[in-house]
Amino acid sequence: MGNEHRALQLLADNYMKKSHEYWNERSDHYDSPLPDVFGRNITATFLRKLKPQSLIEVGCGTGQLFPLYKDIPHVVGADWTDGMLTQSKKRLDRHEYSNITLKKLNICTDSLPERFDVALTRTVLMHISEEDIENACQHLTEMADTLLLFEFYDPNAPRLEWHNFHHEYPIILRKFGFEISEAYDRPDGMKQMLMVFKKKS
Repeated sequence: MGNEHRALQLLADNYMKKSHEYWNERSDHYDSPLPDVFGRNITATFLRKLKPQSLIEVGCGTGQLFPLYKDIPHVVGADWTDGMLTQSKKRLDRHEYSNITLKKLNICTDSLPERFDVALTRTVLMHISEEDIENACQHLTEMADTLLLFEFYDPNAPRLEWHNFHHEYPIILRKFGFEISEAYDRPDGMKQMLMVFKKKS
């Protein structure tokens, strides 16, 4: 069993290294000329419902969602690659979002000591391997009592690329005392679901 565990950990570590290099290399040309308007709008709708005074976006990438946070007093944009954070910084400088700060964070291995009203991810957890997803979810739950996850979710779908995984978020987060309170399945054919998880009182 010990050898099997070490072998699985080696695979996970190799995947993590390859994935980090992949996203770092893509940072300079990651922004799509065709933004996901529907995804942004539904995320904005749920943020208005939740009315957070503080928020952390884990996996903020180049900061595409930063315009949605203009009415939230305290926001942290977190990513694990220097390249993405560099692009986010350029966006902050262009638009002078004084309420947003940036942090480097690998959600698979760490969380921040700070607590937020909401922790948000958008198509981030789908890129985390089966070996690391529970650690990532646990770290999210350590930072907020409300999680807003806009993630790939289709139990019957094959992996789309080497860095795409399907995870059973309701089952995983239940282990950490969180239950799903709302969910919205995209009606436009993309296999994404926006899910709100809240800590059980």
